[in-house]
Amino acid sequence: MGRFAGLVGICMCASMVLAVLATRRAPVAATSPIVPPGGWNGVWVGAVCASFALYGLGVLLARSGRAALVGATVVAVVVQTLPLAAPLLLSGDVHLYWAQARVVTAHHANPYTVPALRFADDPATKVAAEQWTKVTEPYGPSWVGLGAVPALVAGNSTRASELLYRLIAFVGVLVCVVLVAWRTRSARSVSFLGWNPLVALHYAGGGHNDAWMVVALVLAVATRCTPAAGVAWTVGSGFKGVPAILLPLELARTRFRLPLRFWVALVGSGLAFVVVATALFGTGWVSASAVGAHTASPIGGVHFLVERGLRHRYAVVICGLVFVAIYAALFRHAWTTGRARLALAAVALCLLSSLLRPWYALWPVALAAIEADGPGEFAAYALSAYVLFTDAVQF
Repeated sequence: MGRFAGLVGICMCASMVLAVLATRRAPVAATSPIVPPGGWNGVWVGAVCASFALYGLGVLLARSGRAALVGATVVAVVVQTLPLAAPLLLSGDVHLYWAQARVVTAHHANPYTVPALRFADDPATKVAAEQWTKVTEPYGPSWVGLGAVPALVAGNSTRASELLYRLIAFVGVLVCVVLVAWRTRSARSVSFLGWNPLVALHYAGGGHNDAWMVVALVLAVATRCTPAAGVAWTVGSGFKGVPAILLPLELARTRFRLPLRFWVALVGSGLAFVVVATALFGTGWVSASAVGAHTASPIGGVHFLVERGLRHRYAVVICGLVFVAIYAALFRHAWTTGRARLALAAVALCLLSSLLRPWYALWPVALAAIEADGPGEFAAYALSAYVLFTDAVQF
């Protein structure tokens, strides 16, 4: 890492320290935007803006070579670790994860047929948002399995569950960083993922389980054409439908001409996953994995059209058609050039879905990093800026 790039990395870490200190002064940090009292709000806003600007500058200044890669990785680890010193940040979703996991771990019920609100006296249900505890599990069996681990360890402790979900998300992001460093040997790619302040604030800070779906995506790209990739696509699709949506682009990259061992792993792991998941949860997990959480969000393409007077159903149809057109163009590009452009597809999916959450930006950020895709990086950086500054800060 060059001297100037190293200085940018140090300043990046310092700005994240200031951001964390500011969140500790906020009366409530688990909602967005975070508004610390008095001058601390200026510190928070300034630190977030500085962190994001330094992040972009650090990516631009990244050099090749082993020393640069090591330096970028060290800064990435520090940036992603610092929010663990903050209170729960920007979202209380970990409470919902905990409540839904306890349907399985504490009450031995099927989360796809029994909502968490059925156990209203459970400590997790009491702290989770009621609107979400009324519905059954919206995501796949991989999500349920991962969410059960902190619930089993935390017992009845809200504080312990928050910390454990955040630690698991933090480790997931670090695994992605390590995979990117191993596969690309690029300080730029490591910086693009690991220096992103939005990722740090929402994963080590907010504890979102999407981190491990993204681990599966990054592993699938890092080990292309191998049995490990086939299994990774299956496991990732067991979290949410995102990997399943992106998989055809990856297949088109080789015009479906992949080694037999890849197809055996993909199909075999898929069949095994279906059999085990159905034996454990019945068939309810299938629709949950395919549909996910279905509600409108105050950002994204659907909201943009609704704000301009279009009915929600029509806004969803229009955005869906736009996504199909973009996807078709990307599919053709993958078929003719051998480049899947998964990050661009993930950006389009984020912006054109009815539910866009800020932490979803990790999907294209990580994919752009592992693909070393310049246009993907530009689109993912723009998406990160959009969701960070419309959600986290109040100017």
